[in-house]
Amino acid sequence: MAEPLVMLPGMMCDARLFQPQIDVFESCYRYEVIIPPLYGADRIADLVQELLLVLPQRFALAGLSMGGIIAMEMMRQAPDQITRLALMDTNPFAETDERQTLREAQIAKVRAGGLKSVIRDEMKSH
Repeated sequence: MAEPLVMLPGMMCDARLFQPQIDVFESCYRYEVIIPPLYGADRIADLVQELLLVLPQRFALAGLSMGGIIAMEMMRQAPDQITRLALMDTNPFAETDERQTLREAQIAKVRAGGLKSVIRDEMKSH
């Protein structure tokens, strides 16, 4: 059996996003698919350190959007653990000051009970 496949979904997404791929990888190709939780740290570098403690010693990695940004940080911190890499709809650039300010406002709004409106506004086509 090949090494496990770690899949990292984008922001506001979870394992359900990849369910069709999980089904195929597990049933047809016999891959173990791991979708770790992507929360619990304030910085991506810190999140990656925590994930690397619980992920297998070697794995293939796929990241979508924010998951791709996390995947790039994993490559930076532990390139010898990652055997293959797929980056989907992501970018290697840090958030702009404008986007960071918007994100902080979104976080405050969610904490105040406005999750639905943040999701609605974020998911509109830009």
